[in-house]
Amino acid sequence: MLNGSLITAISDKVYLNKIIENDIRPVDSAKIENNNFVFKGIVDHPERFALTFENSSSATILIIENTNFEIVLDPNEPNEPIIKGSELNTKLEEYKLASKTIFKKIDYLFPKFQKARLENDVENLNEIGKELKKIETEFTDFSFDFVKKNSGSYVAAMVLSDQLKSATIDTIRISAAYKKLSEAVKKSPDAQLIATALSLN
Repeated sequence: MLNGSLITAISDKVYLNKIIENDIRPVDSAKIENNNFVFKGIVDHPERFALTFENSSSATILIIENTNFEIVLDPNEPNEPIIKGSELNTKLEEYKLASKTIFKKIDYLFPKFQKARLENDVENLNEIGKELKKIETEFTDFSFDFVKKNSGSYVAAMVLSDQLKSATIDTIRISAAYKKLSEAVKKSPDAQLIATALSLN
């Protein structure tokens, strides 16, 4: 069961949406009363869903699992929910926070990149390009290391399936990481997506 509460009013209705590739499909809805809502039900396997609201473009991604947990949402910060009582959402948040630390390095480089582009400084642009490539590699390595260390967690399959959306897909590395996932995790929708994409079934 998911108990939700909103810091400020946003709508009278909330939708639980299944994420299917780049699309979302509503599978359930709930009335929002006194800024609170409840979703009840079970899922075959934990997976990511999106919460959306009637008459609003706000959306929040979270993992739905078969446990009682809570989510507190600020409609102005839909990407920063406070989730309590869900081990998988805590693990996903841990991954996201570490990822943000890596990507902050890009924020530092961006003004330098703009300046070099304005001045048409080819040499500097090449150096910045190399730095950006290093950050990208650091993030990829971190993601695969996370999957390896958490092979028994459904979050590992989610992180690994996101590698299929990379600009350059390392099928050999994804395949090797997939094989190390636990048998239970391999039955999850994200793991099945990997297996289908790489013909591992």
